Amino acid sequence: MDKVSVIIPVYNCEKFLKHTVQSVLNQTYTDWEMIIVNDASTDNSGTVAAAYAAADKRIRVINQPQNSGVGACRNRGIEAAEGRYVAFLDSDDLWSREKLSKQVEFMRQNDAAASHTGFAFMSEKGEVLSKGKVEVDPEIDLVQYMKTTQIGLSTVMIDREKIPDIRFPEERELCEDAKTWVGLFHRGYKFYGLNEELMLYRVRQNQLSGNKIHMAVNTLKRYLREDNLPAYKRLYCFLNYAYNGTMKRMNKTRLSPETIQKFNCRDSER
Repeated sequence: MDKVSVIIPVYNCEKFLKHTVQSVLNQTYTDWEMIIVNDASTDNSGTVAAAYAAADKRIRVINQPQNSGVGACRNRGIEAAEGRYVAFLDSDDLWSREKLSKQVEFMRQNDAAASHTGFAFMSEKGEVLSKGKVEVDPEIDLVQYMKTTQIGLSTVMIDREKIPDIRFPEERELCEDAKTWVGLFHRGYKFYGLNEELMLYRVRQNQLSGNKIHMAVNTLKRYLREDNLPAYKRLYCFLNYAYNGTMKRMNKTRLSPETIQKFNCRDSER
C-alpha cells in the first residue's frame, strides 16, 4: 500500500471534529497518517485532537502559534506529510468508509496526478440530506472547472510523485482552494473525477448568503483575469458557474438508502 497523508486544518470546530476524525478511523484503507493542524483554536479543538493522537500513532497534531488561516494550515500539513498521496478534509466534513480505498485505486487505474469525487450534503446535525448530490465528470480541464466548480475540497487527492510542490495561497480570501486547482490547470494538469458520493459536505447555518455573494464576486474577478481565454468564453464560463451555483448541481432524485447508510454519520451520540 502507498501511504495517504490526510490533512485536516482545525479552527474552533470541537463540535464536529470527532466525527470527522472518526470517518478517517473507519476507513477500509488503513495505510494512512492524519495530520491535524490546530490553527490556534480558542475552544477545545486542540484537546480533542490531542486525545486522538494519544490513542492512535497514525495521528499527529501540529499547533500553530497564531491563527494563520486554512491555506497556511494546509501548507503546514503538506510540509509534514510523509505519504505518496495527500488528501484534504475539512474539520466538519465526513468521508464514507471506502473513500480512500476507492480513490487510491482510481488514481492508479487512471495514472492520475489529481482526482476528486462526487459528494452529497448533510445538515448541521449530521443528517444526510436525502435529495441532492454533486456529480463529477470523468476528466476536467480549466474550462470545464470554470463552468462547474465541481471540485469539492474534501474530496481531493494528489499524487505527490507527480505534483511534488502542491501549495495553497495563504491570503485570507474565499476560494483559496479554487486558486490552487486553477494553478494546477495552468501548469497542464487535469483532474480525474470518480463519480460516486464518497464525501458529505456539512451545510451549516452560519454559511450566510452574503458570503455566497462575496464568493461570486471574487469568482467573476478571477475569471476576468483568465487572459488565456477569450472574453466571450470567460463570460460563458461564469454564466455556467452562476447557474450551477444556483442549482448546486443537485440531482433531483433521492439518494439511495445504501448511499445514506454507508456514511454512518449521525451525530445523535454527541
